[in-house]
Amino acid sequence: MLKSEARKLLSSKRKALTASDCLKLDDLLLIQFQRFDWANKYCIGNFYPMEAHNEPNSLLLAKYLQAIIPGLTMAYPRVQSNEHSMIFFAETETLSENKWGIQEPLPLNKVLPEQMDAILVPLLGFDANGQRVGFGKGFYDRYFEHYPSNGLRIGISYFEPIPNIEDTHQFDVPLTHCITPWNSYEF
Repeated sequence: MLKSEARKLLSSKRKALTASDCLKLDDLLLIQFQRFDWANKYCIGNFYPMEAHNEPNSLLLAKYLQAIIPGLTMAYPRVQSNEHSMIFFAETETLSENKWGIQEPLPLNKVLPEQMDAILVPLLGFDANGQRVGFGKGFYDRYFEHYPSNGLRIGISYFEPIPNIEDTHQFDVPLTHCITPWNSYEF
């Protein structure tokens, strides 16, 4: 399947989810999330979910991690739209909203790529090889150019993988793992 076809199909499936569906899927995601090995993780990148796009509730997952890992630093991206890049900053209580309506932390405590043990990655879907289908802007792929190769890139998806994305690009960076409501994948 081509990325454009997958993006259209998965966007349609997500838009069809009700608020009740999302709550149930988030609870199932949390169960799978709790089965993941979080040992020796002290700094984790996360994302603020876009409710208008029915994204998984990554903040629920962050609360779980903060409860089991003392002193955990959660970092969130700020988009640098003129450069199509992101910079991660430690979580702040006050947030700002960017031009896409995505919440961002205040730019107070920058977190470098090499400081993060894992990054939770938003996506529409993924394939059996760990290739992601995102929104097509390439922000995460650009960020992963500077992220350590041994760092975990963990996709969070409401849906199981599609068989194969045919038109991957040489700059696409695959996930190392993906967690769905029913399974956890390692690539």
